[in-house]
Amino acid sequence: MEYMSMSSQNASDPVDAVDSIDPGATARAKAPQRERGRARVAALLEAAGQVFAEKGYDAATMTAIAARAGSSIGSLYQFFPTKDEVAQALLQRYLDALMEQMHALRAEAAALEAHGIAGFAARLTRTLIRFRDAYPAFAMLAESYGSVPGSGSIRGRLRAEIGAVLLALAPAQSAERAEARAAVVQHLMKSAVAINGDTAFANREAAVVELERLVEHCLHDWIDSQPA
Repeated sequence: MEYMSMSSQNASDPVDAVDSIDPGATARAKAPQRERGRARVAALLEAAGQVFAEKGYDAATMTAIAARAGSSIGSLYQFFPTKDEVAQALLQRYLDALMEQMHALRAEAAALEAHGIAGFAARLTRTLIRFRDAYPAFAMLAESYGSVPGSGSIRGRLRAEIGAVLLALAPAQSAERAEARAAVVQHLMKSAVAINGDTAFANREAAVVELERLVEHCLHDWIDSQPA
């Protein structure tokens, strides 16, 4: 399993990750069984995302998360005995949302006409930009954890989904070649995120558009080169 608790990472990574309840407490996080409980968990995770994004993982506390959610600290501990478990659950929620977006792109790709490649390339290129804007704590948690228990590597999951999108565009291509091309597209998407976040570069929107054109060319080549 690739998952590693933040508290066990090397010195260059965040440390002292676990903000736990009393040492004698051994209960694990409880999955809510009723709608009211699920709504409470959703509110707690929303608050956690805000606190993590504003303060960073180390400075965020369970007390601050509960206060932001307008909940008691006991209610937070009922569902998430440690800050580490809050982060895991939040990251899983983010990953689920990202995979949902990728599934939608795959469905669109399966029905895409050649004249629609340009617009599709633009949407694909900006997927991570828009996702990070919507979920500002995602990048910090993803970089710190790298994987989610039971879900595997976040980077690997995204690459696999991009590969599925590529195969929807060109079903005759091999899975092996799709994986290689997906890695290229994935890094172009990450480059778009990096450029978009470079506030010292005034012309970053134009640079992202150039990346969209590269992705468009990559997709056209991918479709045109598939076996007859």
